[in-house]
Amino acid sequence: MYRMGPHPYFYLTPYQADLQAALEALRQREFCAGRYYPAVDNLWEFTFPPTEASPAPGAQHPSIEAALDAAADSGTGSILDIQTVATTPTFFAASPVAEAVMLALWGTTQPSASQLIELLLEGERDPADPSFDVEADFWEEIGRGEARYIVLYDNNEPSAIFFVGYPVD
Repeated sequence: MYRMGPHPYFYLTPYQADLQAALEALRQREFCAGRYYPAVDNLWEFTFPPTEASPAPGAQHPSIEAALDAAADSGTGSILDIQTVATTPTFFAASPVAEAVMLALWGTTQPSASQLIELLLEGERDPADPSFDVEADFWEEIGRGEARYIVLYDNNEPSAIFFVGYPVD
């Protein structure tokens, strides 16, 4: 389903037209829940995307910035490492998945949450373009310390945002 090595993290969050505000709200939610390193050492055991039922030990630092400082060069292994939304892939930023990639995956630039989950997370569907290699052309295109986002749709209306990234270390 995705490459060997570091495990990706991914989240579904309610849609907001202001993508930076959506990212900041998600970072705050995960910080308050304590789902980051060094608050917990076993993030690789967490099931992503987190839900209301996911473990939430609570924040172990006074702020996101303090958690980032405590994690140092290894990063938090979570969305906390992603500090901004960018138009192109950038370290510590979330950038959009290219339209050509979405068309190859789903045959649309407006995938639903169920389409995304079935194809990217569960591997239960094949991409719309049979020549598209999900492993090489999607997962391996995300660098360490980077994230991507996809706006998801329900009845032709934006409904959620999917953020996916790889830890710094």
